[in-house]
Amino acid sequence: MNPSSTPRTDLPFLRRRIKAGTAQPPAPAAALTAPALTAPAQQPSGGLNLGRPQGQPQRPSGLVLGGGAPASSVNPRAQKLAAQRERAKREDHEVGLLFPAPGIAELYELNFADRVLRLSAMQSAVGSLVVSGSTAAAWESVRKVVGGQTVEGHRAGTSVMTAGNRELVGYHGRDALIVLRHVRELRRAIFINRSSATMGVRLFSGESVALPPAADGTQMVLLVHRIGNVLELRAEPVPHDWPDLQIWQEFDFSMTRSAPSSAYGR
Repeated sequence: MNPSSTPRTDLPFLRRRIKAGTAQPPAPAAALTAPALTAPAQQPSGGLNLGRPQGQPQRPSGLVLGGGAPASSVNPRAQKLAAQRERAKREDHEVGLLFPAPGIAELYELNFADRVLRLSAMQSAVGSLVVSGSTAAAWESVRKVVGGQTVEGHRAGTSVMTAGNRELVGYHGRDALIVLRHVRELRRAIFINRSSATMGVRLFSGESVALPPAADGTQMVLLVHRIGNVLELRAEPVPHDWPDLQIWQEFDFSMTRSAPSSAYGR
């Protein structure tokens, strides 16, 4: 089949496909004005134009929260809530690793046979934990602030003040209190009973447990330890003739000292 020596002019894309050695005749005007492949530009109208100018990115319709920014940079409150959720997950994981222990409703006394009980997360966070019958107490916060106090009012170390200007652990009359609303600031506390009466622990719900007085040269001290979001109560035996300072040292309660107020004015 012999190709034609005259190029077709009705097909624009074939205008330059000319056989070698053949002169190209001038294209007719009709070929130069072939229909354009792009749509002609629209003329602006005199009315309201609701269209989007060309070149602008399309935005999603509907309500957009956060403006596409990551959740951590929305506001400080969102960051705080995210940190609290993450901390709650870690605490739940810590509690899940603990061995089973009876609750306060299952025991009436902590002694040599039943030396430990564990409160629920609700019991560990509502009201105050009241320890009656103790003669001395010591505490340690999560920031390693350590202090102690006797029922007569003698103090050692440093008090831990909460956001409500209350002591995290301290005496109110003859009773020692742990403010459970701020229990996350507590690491542990210890209570000593040198009297011949029973030492008792009472919750806001009214549930209670007792520790027996000293007998046969041994006294039971109450150790309250926070694990995750729950409190664990333990009865630990120590020699009755040990002074308070030696008991604190045995359980590694090293009293901290706060600098005098004049030191901050330099």
